[in-house]
Amino acid sequence: MILPALVLLLSLGGLGWLLSAQDSPADQAARQLAADRRTDQALQIAREALLGFAANYRNKEHPNADFGYLPCPDLDGDGSSETCGGQGQPSVGRLPYLTLNLPDLRDGSGECLWYAVSGAFKNNPKADVLTWDSTGSFRLLDGDARVIALPGDQAGLAAALIIAPGRPLPGQQRSPGPGRCGGDPEARRIDAYLESIGTLSGAGPIDVATNRPGGNDRMVAIDTADIYLQLKSRASYAAHLQKVFQALADCVLTSRLPSPIDSQIHGPVNLGRLPALDRLQGPCRNADLRDPAANWAEVVRYARCNSGTACLAGAGQRCRGALLFAGERHPTQRRLGPREQQGIDAYLEESTLAALSAGQLRALPVQITLPFTARHQPATGDVALCLP
Repeated sequence: MILPALVLLLSLGGLGWLLSAQDSPADQAARQLAADRRTDQALQIAREALLGFAANYRNKEHPNADFGYLPCPDLDGDGSSETCGGQGQPSVGRLPYLTLNLPDLRDGSGECLWYAVSGAFKNNPKADVLTWDSTGSFRLLDGDARVIALPGDQAGLAAALIIAPGRPLPGQQRSPGPGRCGGDPEARRIDAYLESIGTLSGAGPIDVATNRPGGNDRMVAIDTADIYLQLKSRASYAAHLQKVFQALADCVLTSRLPSPIDSQIHGPVNLGRLPALDRLQGPCRNADLRDPAANWAEVVRYARCNSGTACLAGAGQRCRGALLFAGERHPTQRRLGPREQQGIDAYLEESTLAALSAGQLRALPVQITLPFTARHQPATGDVALCLP
């Protein structure tokens, strides 16, 4: 009876040795490649879902909001987004897969994905202004601590990051648990999962090590241009902006052409920023347009005739003023910070300023159009509405 048992043990041992001997470096490399592909696939699925969320934000459960907002992370382990921090503060947690109508996406090691969002883009609480001039919070660094500037953000920063944490590294203790994403459900033990980014605090850009020596985080980024490329690809988006632009013009007319803010003299007009919306009356204050109007008032400039008469020649009518939608930045323009944002030439083209100084609006378009066939290019053309 002993001999058959001994033969069986030897056979099993030989089989184990044979299997281990067959686990060659090539086999290990193949397994790692398969794991990397699973990670890449999960990251890309999450990225596309977040971009879709931003592009459809107004059309879904938020009919009174503007487009472009990203969800807060999942901070309590239930798979859903919630309120995250104060206004303007970035946040990091797990990917809110239920909010994005996704399964609990996993990387190649079986870990759930993590997610960080800038304060300027998160939906709860919202920033005061969100436009294609908004900038992210995350400054990406390569393995030599050199900045990786993202071309779609005027400051070179990321609006959001999706991060695959990989297997635990030495020193990373992850608590097991019954949740769908395992233990540590409240996502407060960031350092147990991520070494590229820590607890978010302080002002200024947040450095993110994309290739930290000894680390295994993998990530993909979303920048401002990624979000607005989705929107510019839709024929309906120009109509949305035109509706907001017209509502702002109607508010200025209803409010009897108040004085521009931070204004300068340009020929027969005083040119500056719109007054605060709470000083205006009209459709831009309606619930369904209040959020978009507050956002896009930032890229609108307002001209009023110094004489109080109709000093501007529009298309078939005389105008006592004009509302001007500045569009996207020209490559030579910068709109970073309050000082640059006060400059008229950071928004309006030289030809527009020349037309205003000459008292002529006829040559300026009255409809917002976006470059749908060349949507990677900025839509920089100024648009003018006559204020009769």
